[in-house]
Amino acid sequence: MTQPANSQQINGVRYYTSQRTQERFASVTSIISTLDKPALRYWVGKQVAQYAVDERNLWLPVAEKDPKAAFDMIKGSPWRKQESSANLGSAVHAAVEARIIGTNVDIDSLPEDVKPYVQSFLHFEEVFQPQWEMSEATVFSYKYGYAGTVDAIAVLNRPDLGLVGRYMLDWKTGATGPWPDAALQLAAYRHADVVVLPNGTETELPETNGALVVKVRPRSYEVYEADSGDSTFKFFRHIAMAFKWVNEASKTVLGSPIRPQAVEVEA
Repeated sequence: MTQPANSQQINGVRYYTSQRTQERFASVTSIISTLDKPALRYWVGKQVAQYAVDERNLWLPVAEKDPKAAFDMIKGSPWRKQESSANLGSAVHAAVEARIIGTNVDIDSLPEDVKPYVQSFLHFEEVFQPQWEMSEATVFSYKYGYAGTVDAIAVLNRPDLGLVGRYMLDWKTGATGPWPDAALQLAAYRHADVVVLPNGTETELPETNGALVVKVRPRSYEVYEADSGDSTFKFFRHIAMAFKWVNEASKTVLGSPIRPQAVEVEA
């Protein structure tokens, strides 16, 4: 996905820097990535096997001359596909954001692979009639030490669907899912302290009544209510402690080897 403003990647972890205090906070998504994902290991293995079978005419000739190059071609196949999917997701997010902030979306001008996703989003908008308040809004929790970017905040008035009030929304464009991690993500956003306005100033994060995951696909969309209350947020805070262990504390708990000069071990 596109890197949000005031953020940077350091050793594979995304951090946000508060322009007010200059403090650096780990992103919500980086914290949640501490969780083990068995399905990801299966997906990687499947993608490698699929590439090895489908693209053997590409890598076999290379393997005859340069085995290492062929090995790298096969090994890197899942990440090339992941990057392609991420780029598509970024393009969809950008078009949706443009629509939310008031720009008319010219469907015909969009890339062919993006058009059907945006058409599905426009249908969601027509049916659910959200009153948009924010899009791609950065939030900070100074109390708990994290930050992130909320896809959207909107007011909904659909009592027939049980949706009345202000909601945080998260767009998902993947073919699979959404996964339970989305509830952790939205719980963290809902419990943040402040939101950064477009002019760069911070204000108190408005209270929300709930959170929704909107899965946007080329010819359809699905809306899921996510449990983003106190109990889910408690789980997120435990994961945040695990993140600190993996990325900070674990690197300092072991000292240097103790090697008394008087002790020698004969071979």
